[in-house]
Amino acid sequence: MNLSQEEIAHRLVKAEENIEILFGRTNEQNRELAEVTIKLDNILVTLGELKANVMQLQSRPGTLWDKMIFGLIGAVATAFISYILK
Repeated sequence: MNLSQEEIAHRLVKAEENIEILFGRTNEQNRELAEVTIKLDNILVTLGELKANVMQLQSRPGTLWDKMIFGLIGAVATAFISYILK
């Protein structure tokens, strides 16, 4: 396989062009991967905040029910005492 200098030069130029295209694609993929990583990090932060808020909301209804039950017990006790004192 004897190639002339022109053919070798042409193939070398073509190979360099292909390498530049590959580097361009690799750099673009790295940039896109960095963007995706940043977005995922933001999603994870938001998810953590949402979990904390849900935990607060889950603990809160229990205290509201407790207050409502104590209020109901207090109202029943007051009505009972009022009934007895009449």
